[in-house]
Amino acid sequence: MLNPPRVLVVDDERNIQGLLSELLAVWGCETDVASSGTEGLTLFRQKSYDLVLTDYSMPGGSGLELVENVRNSDPAVGVIMLTASGAELDSHGQRLGFTLLRKPLQIDHLETAVKQALGDRNIQA
Repeated sequence: MLNPPRVLVVDDERNIQGLLSELLAVWGCETDVASSGTEGLTLFRQKSYDLVLTDYSMPGGSGLELVENVRNSDPAVGVIMLTASGAELDSHGQRLGFTLLRKPLQIDHLETAVKQALGDRNIQA
């Protein structure tokens, strides 16, 4: 069997980390979790990931800062940004190349975004 896609989940809310990790595991992905942008960036620099799934607003560095660093390190990594904020992030998404999903999260939208971000990597749906 091929190596499963590796996903870095970055969110300061433990329940969101758990939910995302469980969904990704069901879809055949391996996950690591971080509670801040700084912690996420440290993990990203230590390991190889196919996808970064990050919250926009967190202590210890925003999701945008994390995405900018990810893009500078590896522009090919898929990125999905989650936000409950009403902030207009579409222009940032276009510039930095991430998919924006609004909270409350719709699981089918997340699944579609994960499949698109992973491209030819097979995930189980």
